[in-house]
Amino acid sequence: MWEVLLDALLDGLKILPFIFLIYLLMEAIENARKKEKIEKALSGAGAPLVAGLLGAVPECGFAVMCAKLYDKGLIKIGTLIAAFISISDEGVIILLSSGKVSAALIVMGVKILYAVAVGEVINLLLAQKDETHVCPEKDRCIECGKHNENPWDKYLIHPLFHTAKTFLYVLIINIVFGIAFYFIGEENVLIFMDRSEAIEPVFSGLIGIIPNCASSIFLAKGYIDGMIGFAGLTAGLSANAGIAVTILLRNRKNLKKTALIVLLLYVLSVLLGYITLLFLKIL
Repeated sequence: MWEVLLDALLDGLKILPFIFLIYLLMEAIENARKKEKIEKALSGAGAPLVAGLLGAVPECGFAVMCAKLYDKGLIKIGTLIAAFISISDEGVIILLSSGKVSAALIVMGVKILYAVAVGEVINLLLAQKDETHVCPEKDRCIECGKHNENPWDKYLIHPLFHTAKTFLYVLIINIVFGIAFYFIGEENVLIFMDRSEAIEPVFSGLIGIIPNCASSIFLAKGYIDGMIGFAGLTAGLSANAGIAVTILLRNRKNLKKTALIVLLLYVLSVLLGYITLLFLKIL
């Protein structure tokens, strides 16, 4: 059992420097982009395209931003769904830092194309009134809401904070997976996943829809360890929008609408999982 804990710790430590470097890059991108221009672009006809492309940045901060704008009635539901589907949260970070670069790039590409397509269709079907945008405060982190007033905070303290949080999630999930493999047996796990391929997108989507960074990390680790396939990974990461859904849940007056959005996100993500599964079988 101690070997399981040690292996979990070592696996987490191996990718720790890469996680920090990726968060450092994300911080640079976050501070470089002009939020005012982004928000204006999110109100135009090509808003789902903007949301899909910016959502490719592996963090849930942009999804949180879109959730806040939608909650204020400033963007359309199709744009919101496009952002949610394209976001991969920490899952892509784990894939990249674990050497699964091709898988990360492919899943991001698939999710972007699908997000833009469904977002445009939804916006066409559900016309909504456009309003004037109110931009977020300058130098405020979209994800956690904290101000980054100096370079030390922006490029050291803040990336270290998010790196530590992600590392903790990875360590916990590594331990859970390690214990599962220890008691159940790796061969039995792989046999079960092989037999359950037909319903894998359904279960992966249920995990992904959980509004937490840990669920996307769980899915990424499951794919890396061979517990889920690429179709399940795609469905799960498409359903996961990090903590963005919790922004919508805070508005109790729109709980029914939020429930419908979550259900739509889940159904569309599972559908993408089955499209991916069918495509892989054809290949």
